[in-house]
Amino acid sequence: MSDKKILIVDDSSTNVVLLNAVLAQHGYEVISALNAREAYKLVDKQKPDLILLDLLMPEISGFDFLEKIKKDQSLKDVPVVIVSAIGTKENIRQTKKMGAVHFISKPVNVDEVLNTVSRLLS
Repeated sequence: MSDKKILIVDDSSTNVVLLNAVLAQHGYEVISALNAREAYKLVDKQKPDLILLDLLMPEISGFDFLEKIKKDQSLKDVPVVIVSAIGTKENIRQTKKMGAVHFISKPVNVDEVLNTVSRLLS
């Protein structure tokens, strides 16, 4: 069993439920937020070991959230994996330049998520 904590930030509760179920089944502790504002509060209180981040969210985008946490000294080393339906070359390049470590396109491939998470947290 893992004691690694993963934060899922996605405004789609369907995606959150799916990812949460899959990751929890593999022994990860999962916390989730349906928007970036909620996520800011969570990362402050319970520093995750990994963040799965959607890009298209209301109010504060995943891009803005990524930029903000990468500037935060206590969070800048937390790996961020983008999980988004807008997997254009430009978005993938942009998010990697901003500090994301991987990009997973939606609809998600569960095996890809698990392999990526396991590789980054081992």
